[in-house]
Amino acid sequence: MNILELKNISYTYGRGTPFMVKALDGVSVGFERGKITGLIGHTGSGKSTLVQMLNGLLKPDSGQVLLDGRDIWEKPKEIRSVRFRVGLVMQYPEYQLFDDTVEADIGYALRNMGKSPDEIARRVRDAAAFVGIGEDLLSKSPFDLSGGQKRRVAIAGVLAMEPEVLVLDEPAAGLDPRGRKEILGGLCRYRDTHGATVILVSHSMEDMATYCVRVVVMSDARLFAEGKTGEVFARARELASVGLDTPRVSHIAEALIAAGVPLTGELYTVEGLERAFLAAMRGEGKQ
Repeated sequence: MNILELKNISYTYGRGTPFMVKALDGVSVGFERGKITGLIGHTGSGKSTLVQMLNGLLKPDSGQVLLDGRDIWEKPKEIRSVRFRVGLVMQYPEYQLFDDTVEADIGYALRNMGKSPDEIARRVRDAAAFVGIGEDLLSKSPFDLSGGQKRRVAIAGVLAMEPEVLVLDEPAAGLDPRGRKEILGGLCRYRDTHGATVILVSHSMEDMATYCVRVVVMSDARLFAEGKTGEVFARARELASVGLDTPRVSHIAEALIAAGVPLTGELYTVEGLERAFLAAMRGEGKQ
């Protein structure tokens, strides 16, 4: 069942000017409740514009954005409440830090929501734990932290609102492998404990393969493909035609298959390829 759905959404930047650009053209797509869905597409495909539609940062020229079946623009004066339910983390959110301490920055939105001091303190601690920020850092200035720690604080500020839907645009961009794993793993734990829906935008096909059960592909302002992660990555030639690749491990799997190794199963993650390879060595892949 979809918690969030776009119906025939279109949007144009610079309408009526010589710089007019069609960013979304009749896009219809749904996001399943409680699932982690990946959103991919080459630069200029429309994915960042789509993301800004999801919590009302942009209003479509035509079409509907439905949250639990209700058009979020049905009552424009209530759009603020939608943004508490659909949390959005934009690229490089650490540039938006401003408060005196890490604790105050994470709790900023909660104060705007009118939460009690005790509730704010609990949520700040919980959100910090999800992204790997220790309590010893809560009293520090966010500007004294490393780049990776600043990123975690900014993400924690959105997690603290405990949104039903969490939308993240390249949350691990520029981080080392350990940092990527810690942040994305924390988002998975948040999904597991809160039953939240997560929409993850990333250029990393490895992130898509590892963390997402479904993938949505955008190309030239339109929906190009959607489906289970394995089904989408099985369409390697089609993805290549719109400037996208499959996870690197899938290329290894293709080479092994070409060499005569009978691999079957999920061949787009390291773990899946390992299982398939061991099964093949035991003869389970033979017909």
